[in-house]
Amino acid sequence: MPLIPALTPPKHSRPIPDEFLKGYWSNLDVRVHGHANEELTLVGNMIQDWLNRGGCARPSYVVDGLGAILSLIMPEAEPKRLLEMGPLCSFSFLEDDFLDGDMFAAGEAYSAERNGRDVKVLSRKYRNILDQVKSKIFVELLEADDAQNTYVQAYEEWAKASTETENLDTEFESLEEYLNERLDNFAASCGWNVMPLLHDFKLSETDLSDLNCIDQLSYRMMILINDYYSVENDWSSHTALDKPGLPPSAAYVIMRTRDVSIGEAKNIIQEEFFKMEKSWVELRDKLMKECKPSSAQDFAKYMTCLQYFITGILVFSLNAPRYHPSPTDIPFYPKPEHRIVSLPRKSPQPHVNGTKRQRLEEGREGNGFQHPKEDGENPWLSKYYQVSDKTISEPIEYIKSLPSKKIRHLAIDALDLWYQVPAKSIEIIKEVIDMLHSSSLIIDDIEDSSELRRGQPSAHMIFGTPQSINSANYLFVKCIDEVRRLSHGAVAIFADELRNLHVGQGSDLYWTFHGECPTELEYIQMVDGKTGGLFRMASRLMRDQATTNRDLEVEGLLTLIGRFFQIRDDYQNLGSVDYAKAKGSLSDLDEGKYSFMLIHALNNNQENGRLKGLLTLRARQRALSVEQKELIMKCMKQSRSMEYTYKVLEELQSRIQKDLEDLEFSIPESRHGDNKNWMIRAIMARLRLGDAKVGSLKK
Repeated sequence: MPLIPALTPPKHSRPIPDEFLKGYWSNLDVRVHGHANEELTLVGNMIQDWLNRGGCARPSYVVDGLGAILSLIMPEAEPKRLLEMGPLCSFSFLEDDFLDGDMFAAGEAYSAERNGRDVKVLSRKYRNILDQVKSKIFVELLEADDAQNTYVQAYEEWAKASTETENLDTEFESLEEYLNERLDNFAASCGWNVMPLLHDFKLSETDLSDLNCIDQLSYRMMILINDYYSVENDWSSHTALDKPGLPPSAAYVIMRTRDVSIGEAKNIIQEEFFKMEKSWVELRDKLMKECKPSSAQDFAKYMTCLQYFITGILVFSLNAPRYHPSPTDIPFYPKPEHRIVSLPRKSPQPHVNGTKRQRLEEGREGNGFQHPKEDGENPWLSKYYQVSDKTISEPIEYIKSLPSKKIRHLAIDALDLWYQVPAKSIEIIKEVIDMLHSSSLIIDDIEDSSELRRGQPSAHMIFGTPQSINSANYLFVKCIDEVRRLSHGAVAIFADELRNLHVGQGSDLYWTFHGECPTELEYIQMVDGKTGGLFRMASRLMRDQATTNRDLEVEGLLTLIGRFFQIRDDYQNLGSVDYAKAKGSLSDLDEGKYSFMLIHALNNNQENGRLKGLLTLRARQRALSVEQKELIMKCMKQSRSMEYTYKVLEELQSRIQKDLEDLEFSIPESRHGDNKNWMIRAIMARLRLGDAKVGSLKK
């Protein structure tokens, strides 16, 4: 019986040889990209890079003789895009194996645990290698094409979202409930929204709303395919890591709710897939008939893309060694006849002593504080119990919940490639930097009278100014407690850079309050304290705890990065409409800040008096009008302040690149022959381009 063809004729793809279709259980046609062999070469280079750096061997993420994942799920992609994105798409399997725990279910990691070695050390090693390999891919993508920034960010969002499946409730009442819960996460992990990029077409908003139903049906089919082929690996890694309950999988939902074996559950998955496939084809044809002539071609392309995405996942899963490891090589590998009660286990399920609510009622808070029990004693005569910090932590937790790029975390991980700081110390340093950053955000918004933070209400607009100030100050106390756990020298470093942070912020506030315009040098000195302080603090604390390269001086490089970071922020605040939506329309002008561009304009504008008059008015009124802001922007345009700032950013970027190369050259050659710190390079590439949702640093 011939397979159901796609709606558009092939342009870049070819048929898949019959040898790779043995066991293929869909009625939809499937193809492979004509440039699949070139993608295989690029993906092979990426895997070799992982191995050369010390990564562990993994079951292959490609189908030898056929292609890698992107050639199968995007067989009609533009060849240039396919080859650019291929390594990153295949890398996602490597990172997924790390995040899901498959990497620790066998091989070096499992042997390490059995021999009494610390798997956490190995996990950290793999994480560092993954970050280097990924950063190298990011840099190469971004240098090749600025447009790829959208998809780099989409990948990072997927990596973050993929961890959420670990928190899925495993006690689903039905397969439908599980699929509904899994839908959003899987759509993000599967698509990254790359289909329009790779196929170069767009659909109108009307079309997209009409397609919602068939989109969801498509992702349900992909989930079933994924769960069908990963059921054994899921259990092996789940058990090897001693996780409670069952893995989030359609197979285990079916096994539990219908009391069937793995083999029977997989048969049920196939039956459900065939039902969905029939509905999918009927809905596709119905929508095609109802489609407006002006949208018919793009709709057909989109449906073709969806079809090949579904069938490509099936062929890849059917043939890729990743899904078919040898059962004898992996502990706890289940057999088709196993049911829930007979699945191989590492140890009995741990018993949790009561719920969180019960523990709270018993006086055992998560933060270690205790509450007195109600024992009838007069409270004024009771013993002293330390007061819970739950209430004071609310503004802090709110700020931490807002979207963040975690640039400082990335910088710490990047520097650790050189310093190799003990894991416990790294955790403390990251926590200290996070707390100081959260504190500064809360205080900054109060001092600047800013009502928005990352597109959401500022903390003091929710919890009030007094409570927010108190919470921010409380973080300093917690920071001191953490830093003392490092060393006496670390306390001195903390105090030194904390002083710089406050002096820098104080200068900024002074200029705003008195309406005094600083010189460019004074502005840079302020930035070195206010923005560069946290970067330098992190690096100095790491050097204090370093096990290698303790003499490596990176503070100069980080100071330059801090300057680039702040001037870039100034530039985007006044140069990007989308940035203004998140922060508030030209918010720096309302806050009375002297941005780098404004300082230049005041010193290089023939109509200086007009600009000074506008700035004097902003000190008397809460906010400038739209017309006043537009006039300020006009003055800056006349003085070419935006162009000047862009040139400064370019100069800073060149100097950062040179200083980074000098540092890399000073490090003894590694055994894999690549001394480049790809993580720092990736950070700079991303900062140069800005946020894909905001806009890059363009003139």
